[in-house]
Amino acid sequence: MDIKIARTARQCHATGRPFEHLQPIVSLIRYVERDLQREDYAKDDWNPALADAAVAVWDATYIDPAVENAEPEESFSPLRRLFYEHAQKSGRESIAVCYLAAQLLRRQKVFRLVKETESLEDGGKVTLFADRVGDRLIEVRDPALTFAELDVGRTLLVACLQEAEAEAEPEEQESSATGIESEVEVEAEAKETEEEESDVSREEAAHAES
Repeated sequence: MDIKIARTARQCHATGRPFEHLQPIVSLIRYVERDLQREDYAKDDWNPALADAAVAVWDATYIDPAVENAEPEESFSPLRRLFYEHAQKSGRESIAVCYLAAQLLRRQKVFRLVKETESLEDGGKVTLFADRVGDRLIEVRDPALTFAELDVGRTLLVACLQEAEAEAEPEEQESSATGIESEVEVEAEAKETEEEESDVSREEAAHAES
């Protein structure tokens, strides 16, 4: 799974004027030679006609990187930190961890689903998330993980969270780990069902063509 993380630009794409902290902006994603490109506009300089050629458009708030970087580390949840740590790694175990963590962060309303594309030219899928903290854009390309790979990812994710929460009170730690494990199992099962339904649809389409 190819994971790309794009931060908000520091200036308006239309005028070049720098954004101010907490300024309302409009962000869009469009294809440029098969690659997704992000553009950010001051709300006052936004042209609605730009949305016609965009893959996705959403309202956002500019967060000054200096302010964001000054936030204490504890303001970032262990789950969110794990996502970004594994996004920098290669290997399908880390891919599975990122996929499951992203879905859980979406449930927790930390990640917002911007766009989910059913198919691309290469036959894969792409999901766009916006991280509400700092409004990072996260592009996730799905490599069709198997249920077995998701189960390995679930085990690794829960183990990493338990390690990250090792300093928490025992009762709080056990409750948090159990809750996360239950949610991850639900996401893994949902992924398996989605893949099975996709396989059935492809078989039916092939049968109809024949």
